Amino acid sequence: MARLIELISVIRFHPDWGPKKLAEYFEISEKRIYDDLNELNAANIPIVYNGKGYSFLSTASLPPVHFTVDEALAILMSSKMIQAQSDDCYSQGARSATAKMVNLLPDNIKRYFVDLAEKVSVETKGHSEVNHALKFLNEAIVNRNTIATLYSSFSSAQRRKREIDPYGVVFRGNSWYLIGYCHLRDEVRTFRVNRMQNIRPSGRKFEYPGDFSVVNYLEKSWGIFQGKEVEVQVKFSPRVAALIAEHLWQPDQKIEKRRDGSVIFTAVVKGTLEIRRWILGWGADAEVLKPEFLRKEIREIAVAIAKR
Repeated sequence: MARLIELISVIRFHPDWGPKKLAEYFEISEKRIYDDLNELNAANIPIVYNGKGYSFLSTASLPPVHFTVDEALAILMSSKMIQAQSDDCYSQGARSATAKMVNLLPDNIKRYFVDLAEKVSVETKGHSEVNHALKFLNEAIVNRNTIATLYSSFSSAQRRKREIDPYGVVFRGNSWYLIGYCHLRDEVRTFRVNRMQNIRPSGRKFEYPGDFSVVNYLEKSWGIFQGKEVEVQVKFSPRVAALIAEHLWQPDQKIEKRRDGSVIFTAVVKGTLEIRRWILGWGADAEVLKPEFLRKEIREIAVAIAKR
C-alpha cells in the first residue's frame, strides 16, 4: 500500500518516467511496476501511457501527497544523523529515503535541498554491532517477541542470562538503551544496548501492557536511570548563571535569579546518580542546597578528589 501511494506521487511529478525508470526508483522489477499500475487502475485511479511515461486520465480524485519545506528539512536532518552512524543497517535506507523524497520535490525546491545536503554535516560515534542490535530489537518490539541475551551489569560486574519483553529503545547521553520487562528481576528495567551480547529470540511472545508508556516511565529521570523521586536544589555562581538559565535541563525546572547574579536551580528527579555527576561537572560554581544527603555526597567526593 505504501508503495502504491508513493507511486501516485512519483507519476504526478515525473510523467516522463517509463517502467524501467520507475522500477529503478522503487528497486523492484518492471513486472512489479506493471502489477502496481494495474492495481491502481482497478482502484479507479486511471493511468495511461503518454508516450514517454505515465499520466493520470483525471487528477480530480488523486490525494495531494507532498512535503512542506519544514517537513523536508526535518527528514533531511534526521537522515543525516542516521547516515553519520556509518553502518549499513539503517544508513543505506536513510540515503535511499532522502533521495526519493528529494525527487518528489518541485524543481526549484529540489535544487535548494541538493545544495543544502552538501552543507549539512552531523558527526556521531556510531558502532556497527550496536546498530545491528537495534535493528533486531526494533523488530522484536514490533512483533512482540521476548528476547534472550547475556547482559553485563555495570553495578554488579556480572554477566547473566536475561529474558526481556522489549517495550522500547531510547537514546540518552550518547548511548542506546532498551526499556523492557526483565523476567529475572520481575520488573521493568533499563538495559544499555552495548552491554547486551548474543541477542536472540526466546521463542515466546508477550503482550504490551496497556498502561505502560516509555515516555511516562522516563519522566523526571535526569538521564536514563530510575530511583526515588526527590527535589534537588542547586545554587550556581554568577560566573555560570547565564549558562544554567539559558538551557532547558528538565521540563519542570525552576530558575530563580538572585540579586548577586547567581541563580538557584530546582527540579524534581527520579534518582540522584546522574544529576550528581552533572553537579560535579560545574565544580566550585555549584552548591547543593537540598537534599541534605546529596549535599553530603558531593562534599565527600570533593574531599576525596582533593586528597589525590
